[in-house]
Amino acid sequence: MTAKIQSKAVLVTGGAGYIGSVLVTTLLRYGINVRVIDCLTHGGESLLGFLSHPNFDFIYGDICNPNDVDSALENIDSVVHLAAIVGDIACRNNPKRATEVNKTASEMLCEKSIQAGVRRFVFVSTCSNYGKMGNGVSWVDETSNLAPVSLYAELKVGFEKYLKGLGLNNFETVCLRFATAYGLSLRPRFDLTVNEF
Repeated sequence: MTAKIQSKAVLVTGGAGYIGSVLVTTLLRYGINVRVIDCLTHGGESLLGFLSHPNFDFIYGDICNPNDVDSALENIDSVVHLAAIVGDIACRNNPKRATEVNKTASEMLCEKSIQAGVRRFVFVSTCSNYGKMGNGVSWVDETSNLAPVSLYAELKVGFEKYLKGLGLNNFETVCLRFATAYGLSLRPRFDLTVNEF
């Protein structure tokens, strides 16, 4: 499976998902070698158009499985970590699985990335980390207090702190706190109110 990518590439975990499939499209458009690891919880139709692309490689695997992660990290220079149990409701409904994926597996992925010589690790976090706004009119930024009010946000904050605590010179970490994403994707989501409009 990993023989297709011979030179350094970007690994996108959860690349078949709502944001991942758009990111894969963009990276390939820029001529970047891309590998996706995804267990296809929500199907894999979003990736069908890439399967014959010379710069695309796919691993059907679970980031909770160390062997799958090892295979996915071969010849990888950068990781964009999107794979997660996403949202307050999904995490509340299955807290054990949410913790397994969003904490334990994420930490293992990071540790294995360091061992594999990955130089940059981009973690897609959430603006839910800020919790409820105090007065509802002020802005938040990277320096604002974090006040998670759900398991989903607590796990995201916890992994951000884990990454920040690494302090390695040859391993750059980036945390992106996305607001609610919306719009078209190769893997549409209609559980988002804004997309219903």
